[in-house]
Amino acid sequence: MFAMNDRNDKQAGCVVNAPEIQPKKGRWHIKVRTFLVPLFFMILHLAVLNMMVFARVFFHIASISPAEAEALRQRLLDSADSIGFMIEIGAQTYASFFAMFVLIPVYLFYICLRRKKGIQMLGWSSLPLKKVFASCAIVLGAMGLTQIWMVFLSQLDQSSALGLQFQKYLKLMEVFEPSSGWMFVLEVITTVFLIPVGEELLFRGIIQDEFRRAFPAAVAIPATALLFAVFHGNFVQGSYVFAVGLTLSLAYYLTDHILVPIGMHVVYNFIGSGIFSHVAGFSDRGETVMMYVLYAAIPFMAAGIIFLFRWRAKSLASEEPAGSRL
Repeated sequence: MFAMNDRNDKQAGCVVNAPEIQPKKGRWHIKVRTFLVPLFFMILHLAVLNMMVFARVFFHIASISPAEAEALRQRLLDSADSIGFMIEIGAQTYASFFAMFVLIPVYLFYICLRRKKGIQMLGWSSLPLKKVFASCAIVLGAMGLTQIWMVFLSQLDQSSALGLQFQKYLKLMEVFEPSSGWMFVLEVITTVFLIPVGEELLFRGIIQDEFRRAFPAAVAIPATALLFAVFHGNFVQGSYVFAVGLTLSLAYYLTDHILVPIGMHVVYNFIGSGIFSHVAGFSDRGETVMMYVLYAAIPFMAAGIIFLFRWRAKSLASEEPAGSRL
């Protein structure tokens, strides 16, 4: 189904801006770095995020009285109450905001170093509007599938293993409430823009490109999506993130342009986080209408994928360059 490709220019014997090389079937180039690079950068990402969370909690405790700090320490011993506290002080938002300003330059610096060594990274092909529209249809359809999956989980026996996981997820989501004022602006900047850029540079720009130098795309794409799902931790969230990750990785492969998965991720977070509904002032009825719109987008998702496959096949058949790379 997927064309195989090898992005190691030294092995393929091509220059940096040459079209993708199609190696012989069954030719894999697995190295130690194939696994160490993704592992290192995922650990780095999580470490920086956790450091920023710790810093936010530390500065908050330092700003209150000793009596309040002692009461707060007692709250932190209760896992359920600690989550509520983290939300109250915006720990995750602050952490993600500052972490992205550390991680995004690190990822770009690594990509630039690899480029200097003659390694193709970070797809930057031509991006006509047809590809943009197809990508939007794909991500909206993926959100529709996510809604179907959540409806399915809601129908499960609550005493079953999967049902219990879903109930824990619902209780966790009940704690989250839309912010207001400048904190809401910070959430929008972080959730809708910074996180998509940072995560896509990591998973599509570094990890998927690393995998595609070692494996055929039929392996690299689901492997990247799986790591993307595991990275999000929660089982229920990971289950639907895997499906979304597949569409992001597939769209990146078919378009060879990093802005495509970044843009899709922006759309997903804007709608999926509830920010769009909050800004639009949707009532329960509005939320229901939005859900049916996402359901209706599923056939368009299939059409978008078919369109991008045909576009790529046509480009390869005409031997047109895949595009320059950053």
